[in-house]
Amino acid sequence: MSQTRPVDPLEFLGRRHVRSVWEVMEAMSILMSRRNEGLPLNLPHVTLYLRSGREVVGVLREYGEFRQGRGVLMNTSGGYGSREEGTDVTFVPDGVIEAITLHDASVLATPAKSMPESSPMHLRRHLPAMADKLSTALGTPVTAEFGPGTDLDAASTVQALAWLIERTGEVVSALTMTPDVGEVLKEHVRKLRLFVGDSVQAKLTDSTLDLTTSRFPAAWPLDRELKLAVTDALP
Repeated sequence: MSQTRPVDPLEFLGRRHVRSVWEVMEAMSILMSRRNEGLPLNLPHVTLYLRSGREVVGVLREYGEFRQGRGVLMNTSGGYGSREEGTDVTFVPDGVIEAITLHDASVLATPAKSMPESSPMHLRRHLPAMADKLSTALGTPVTAEFGPGTDLDAASTVQALAWLIERTGEVVSALTMTPDVGEVLKEHVRKLRLFVGDSVQAKLTDSTLDLTTSRFPAAWPLDRELKLAVTDALP
């Protein structure tokens, strides 16, 4: 089995000991980067408390090195509680930041509204459609099913599988057009099983390709991560 090492800022922020303001800002910067790559993420507003006593409220856009030095870019607006993310961009130097507050961090646990809400019926309809798409791409019949123990009554499971079904159809179809990789897929894959677990994994056993996605939107696989996982799982 090949296993990727997906970035899971939700795991970092919610379950580990955060040692500094800078680690929180780094995790939030990663979240924004992943959203920019296509993940349907809700990002919490943050408040930066400055040594001068001022506060900066908005959505953290990027943390790192800039021409002005190390610091953070914030999308700022009318303040915490406003519905808009904000179109103003504020640069805050690293050295003036004293503390940070994440507001309503629980929004990280649900996908953004840009992703349509799914349902068990939706999944059961789209899974065979994905199998048909892959069968066409591979030139041989392929079946698809949910892994044993999959709980379709859990909303987080349903949304995670909806994302995995959509991205698997696109990514694996594209891989069939890749020299060498495409030939291996056509020779070895006859069934896909989809799971929801703690991390992104791919495993090929006896013509069955098992794909597992994290239950947390922040760690759902991007196309490049899913492509890498599938490729690494092939013989």
